[in-house]
Formats: sequence, C-alpha cells, structure tokens
Amino acid sequence: MSTKLYDITDWCRRGDKVQDYPYIGEVDLNVSIRTVIKVRNKYYSPGVVGKNYAGVHPIELNLEPDDEDYTSNVKCPYCGYENVDSWELDDSDDNHECGMCGAIIAYERVVTVEYNSSAKKPPDIVETKWI
Repeated sequence: MSTKLYDITDWCRRGDKVQDYPYIGEVDLNVSIRTVIKVRNKYYSPGVVGKNYAGVHPIELNLEPDDEDYTSNVKCPYCGYENVDSWELDDSDDNHECGMCGAIIAYERVVTVEYNSSAKKPPDIVETKWI
C-alpha cells in the first residue's frame, strides 16, 4: 500500500480537499496521525489522513533537543510546535503528547507575579535656597 503526500502548511486557505494542496510525493507505507514520516533527510507530520493520501506539515525535527524554558506556551523541544491553547492544560504533565509530532514531553506551568505602576499625584515640593 502507498500514500500520496500533500503539503498542507497553509491549511484552510485552499479548502478542505487535501488533493488541492501541493503534491510532495508518494511513500510506500500507510500513514497515520502523530507518526512522523522521514523521506530522505526531510520530516513530515501528518495532519489529515485519508484512503491512499495524507496532508502533511513539513517539520524540522531535532532528535537531541535542549529544554524549552520560560516560553509563553508549551513548546515541543523536538519539532518546535507551540500549543497556543496551553492555558487549557493542567499545571504540569510528565507524559504530554505533542500535537504535531506525537513525541512525549514533560512540562510544568511557571507562574510569575509582576506589578505595573503609574503616576497619580506628584509629591509636595517645598522650595528653598542654598545658604
């Protein structure tokens, strides 16, 4: 069985028919969601899978990543996917599955407190002279 791959990087701009997106090529396997496909030296993450076709996102994959510290959202160290709905997640998770590449990562929410100040009334000033 083989699967035709289409680049759906700009998903929803061309409609929901995967075959209307740029054709990448055909691979000799059945493709499934959250399984990264490696073809030569390029990686693809399936976002839409149908019979004999898949819409994929080309991704950069780092198999020896550094931690992603103090980011605004949970960010996958492997593929760089940023979960813009991180605020809906639990405060921490040691077995979180990346929504793009399917890697298992750990995250924790870091809460900081910051303050803003604004001027309201200047201090009273008494004028004097040097003696």
